[in-house]
Amino acid sequence: MPQRTDNRWRSIATPPSPDREIAELAARQHGVVTSAQLLARYSETTVRRRVAAGRLYRIHRGVYAVGHPGLSQYGLWSAAVLAAGENAALSHLSVAEFWDVSRWPTSLISVVSTARRTIDGVELHTVRTLDPRDVLTHNGIRVTTVARLLVDLTDVLTPHQLAYVIHEADFKRIFDERAVRAAMARANGRRHLHRLERALELRAQGSAGTRSAKEDAFLEQQTVEPLVNTKIEDDFHWPDEGRVVEVDGHGHNRLATRLDDARRDGRLDAAGWRVQRVSR
Repeated sequence: MPQRTDNRWRSIATPPSPDREIAELAARQHGVVTSAQLLARYSETTVRRRVAAGRLYRIHRGVYAVGHPGLSQYGLWSAAVLAAGENAALSHLSVAEFWDVSRWPTSLISVVSTARRTIDGVELHTVRTLDPRDVLTHNGIRVTTVARLLVDLTDVLTPHQLAYVIHEADFKRIFDERAVRAAMARANGRRHLHRLERALELRAQGSAGTRSAKEDAFLEQQTVEPLVNTKIEDDFHWPDEGRVVEVDGHGHNRLATRLDDARRDGRLDAAGWRVQRVSR
């Protein structure tokens, strides 16, 4: 209510209610809050009552959805990170999907954390330390940087698959080679950093890496490594042999695609390349 003092009207500020604070916090965190955030505003009894009444839904230990349990992908990521502890961040193939540089679907959510715990549906990577330079908060979620992502993916991807991630990140203007090399230096001792070093070499050669599981399988069978997805409009080519191989998937059966392939093959043939198509 307005209050008159010294013949002047002065508004009395009303502090936000706990319900409003929680609603605003949940909105910033994609629909979820932690027990600590709830208990900073409510008593334990009130929290239990809200759970029983269906106003809070337990997602993980210590993490609740507010209002309804139907979380978006961002909500599921946020819940997993919050459940993993204060120093946690979305990582590995999950953060590759977050940055939109992945072609590998995964059912588990990957999180890196300095805390040791078990979380249903979450693949937790425990580390002794997580350098602040390797983590940032983007769109309300703590995530590893693209540079740290590439370091972490050396444990699960080949150099040509890493080159694909680099190519996609470069296209989206979120790739910085200096930042990657700094993250590699901080990760000194990781077993497979040589894979990322090779991926950087492939990028320097103009390779976009392998773009599908079919290309991965074909490349694995080669005794002499070809150049992969470079600027001459091919999947694989061997410059010394003058040979090009195109790996065709199911989409290449469409008439428009076949006509486009024929035009491209004609250009390569005119340039002196011997073109071979492989269906897988």
